[in-house]
Amino acid sequence: MAQFTMGSFIRWSSSMRQSVTSQTRSYASKSAIPTFAPTSSPELDQLLNRFRQDRFIPSGLPNQQRRNTFKEKHKQRLEEEPITVAISETEDFTLRPMTINELPTKSDAYEVLRLIAVNNEWKALVPFLSGLYMSNLRLSNNRLEQLVRKASDAGKLPIIMECIRQSHRTGFYLRDLGVVKRLFFDIHVLAQNGDFKGVAVTKALNMAKQAVDLMNQYAATHSSSVKADIPQNQPFVIGTLLELSAARAISDFGGKDQANEVLSYARKLVAAWPIFQEQSKKAVADDFPSARARAQETLAVYNGLRLSLSIHGLALDKELHASVTQCLAEAKSELEKVSGALERSPIEELVLSILKG
Repeated sequence: MAQFTMGSFIRWSSSMRQSVTSQTRSYASKSAIPTFAPTSSPELDQLLNRFRQDRFIPSGLPNQQRRNTFKEKHKQRLEEEPITVAISETEDFTLRPMTINELPTKSDAYEVLRLIAVNNEWKALVPFLSGLYMSNLRLSNNRLEQLVRKASDAGKLPIIMECIRQSHRTGFYLRDLGVVKRLFFDIHVLAQNGDFKGVAVTKALNMAKQAVDLMNQYAATHSSSVKADIPQNQPFVIGTLLELSAARAISDFGGKDQANEVLSYARKLVAAWPIFQEQSKKAVADDFPSARARAQETLAVYNGLRLSLSIHGLALDKELHASVTQCLAEAKSELEKVSGALERSPIEELVLSILKG
């Protein structure tokens, strides 16, 4: 009986090695297991290493090796004769018995994100989100909004755009209205902080265009039956594009509309105006959170309409000119309506600076 048990163990070890060799070669060429450069925070380094060793690598193993790692029946065998797996051309990983309960949790992930922001180590964000996504640990939309805000405050909005560009790896898709609203508001702020001129407005416009392109790519494979729920159809998205394209035309081209870009966005915004009006009915003007959200939606819309009136060629289209003028009046009224609830807040400063502009 003892000989049979030993023989079974030897055969198991041999089959494990053969399985490892055959599976890791194809896996290694598609390796999605992230790596992390050292940061300025030992605490962050320790947490990143823990996630990589205890969650990302086990999640990235071939199915058979992952089962062997987490199945209780293989625990003693792995302890007595550990198996080494090649997870890339330059790195090996030794399988060890693990349980689901000892894996890093979503709360641990939030702590990593906090440390990334506190220590300004944003270079770790893309690989960390990639690891979370491949290990089926999903962040809430509220958490993604918070990430956008913190990155924007740190001047790291391009890092967020890189996460979105690599959405197939990071899971950072622009499909939630709240996340899209936060992103486009911060793109607006980026341009406003640069007085809507030069490099700042060009950079912001490129970000906004790329974000819309990515949303269109997503929409091509995921349909929605409600037009108003599609992020790229939102007035605040179209308004931001109108604002930035008009500002660049004024700053860089003397008010000339290159390729009729400004007029095109103006027409799209006018066509989307019923959505703006419907959202206005739902806004609560004397409630600070609601007023702040509405102000964030309306700032770029108002400024885009205002700037577009200075663009050469708009006055020649009398119908469009009249529609833009009417929409501008409604947008201004909307900002004035919510401004009372914004007193002595940072968003009020943005509102006042745009209204005075």
